[in-house]
Amino acid sequence: MWLRRLPDIARWALLCLCLCWQGSAWAAQAEPRQNDAGGDATQQRDIMRGAFLQPPFTCEALSDPATYAEGTMKTMSQLIAGEPYWFFRSDVDLQQSFPLDAASQKAFAELVDRLAQRGVKLVVMLQPTRGLMHADALVSPWKEQYSLAAARQSFLEKAQTLRALGAVVADMEPVLTADHEQEYFFRRDHHWTPYGADVSARQVAEAMQAEPGINDLPEVAFETRPDILLRKMGTMNVAVGIVCGNTYSFQWVRSSLTVPKDDTASADALFGDVAAPAIALVGTSNSDNREDRYKNYNFQGFLQQYLSRDVVNFAMTGGGATGSLEDLLLSDAYQSGQFRYLIWELPVSYALEEQEVWRQLLPEASGGCTDQSLLASAKVTVPISKVDERVEVLANAGQYRRLTAGRQHLLLDMNFSDSNFKEFYVLAYYDDGQREKVRIRRPARLDNGRFMLRLDPPGRQSNLLSVLLEFEQPVPAAMEVETSLCDY
Repeated sequence: MWLRRLPDIARWALLCLCLCWQGSAWAAQAEPRQNDAGGDATQQRDIMRGAFLQPPFTCEALSDPATYAEGTMKTMSQLIAGEPYWFFRSDVDLQQSFPLDAASQKAFAELVDRLAQRGVKLVVMLQPTRGLMHADALVSPWKEQYSLAAARQSFLEKAQTLRALGAVVADMEPVLTADHEQEYFFRRDHHWTPYGADVSARQVAEAMQAEPGINDLPEVAFETRPDILLRKMGTMNVAVGIVCGNTYSFQWVRSSLTVPKDDTASADALFGDVAAPAIALVGTSNSDNREDRYKNYNFQGFLQQYLSRDVVNFAMTGGGATGSLEDLLLSDAYQSGQFRYLIWELPVSYALEEQEVWRQLLPEASGGCTDQSLLASAKVTVPISKVDERVEVLANAGQYRRLTAGRQHLLLDMNFSDSNFKEFYVLAYYDDGQREKVRIRRPARLDNGRFMLRLDPPGRQSNLLSVLLEFEQPVPAAMEVETSLCDY
């Protein structure tokens, strides 16, 4: 099938050469190898892997820290070449230790507990790094500097820690140690291949099928079919092109598509008797179902096939480790109690150490102030405002003042009429003269105006007086803000 795409490959190769002549950062340094149906098998293989260029594929600028000082290049530090066709980010891909500090462990355990209180079991798919899966593609000096054994041990220890904290954690050791028939990750991109998504979904399904509760969920039969050839330029490939002026071309990998076995609507579906899916998936762009078919790796589909259950996908591109989790927790489906299992595709390199994020996620997992007695509430209109301006959104004073002293935590539950309001500070003032100032960075793709934050009064005997918002982005139009204060 892929031979039909060779004219497209040739056109892309010609485009790379043209851009080179125009001085573009996408320059190529050699003629593309073109094949026909009777071409040499080695050349066919090389074209599929993107070998349009001759070495060297890097430049001195890649080892300069200034290259990674700002913008998207921050996530690429430090780009290195491996075996032919391979690039790595030494800071992330070759990480050898995956810590989870005491505060993060405590927060994770609380998340597991708060989900359980709402009838939801947390399942974690801890995704390995590219170094863990493809250390054989490293070259000197990185090959000698990277300890695969140490990285693997740290990975397994983190997985065991998460199990001890109450989560169901997929056993990825067989994936780490197997001789794979295909590559788990793309050679020049930080995403997994459909094959990587496939073998990971198998491990998740195995862990979940050992859970007695899974048998209470209705089964749906799925099947997976070969789909289009994915063309992957690769994030690392693009970065090398920008810095060095040369790149490989596309890597081509067959994708998969999972569909219900019976494509026709069942009688239950026709009469509206189908139960709402009770399994939700959160994660990164590895799991997201995007409009661009070339960026879908079918993790949700593989899960559905191996679990024989429908899965709702909340995974988010550009949301980091927790953006899609927040989206799920704020959703009507979660708040109404639809789900019984939550699968979290979590890259092992994420330390989960941002406590200001946990201060949002944990109350969201409990439903906020919805079922709590209010201590105070307010509704204000925020006028058009500039960066650094402040607006008070809650006052706990005067004849309606409520005493809050003696509480270790309080909970703010807010609704913004503008869901694009993402970057701000929350300032909480107390009657003993102390204050909290918490910087908030909500995921850009989170389309939800509800916001929660746990307040941690500096003094146990202090009473909350006032809550203000300080803007780190302009407020271009008047915005309604509803604020509730309750016990955490």
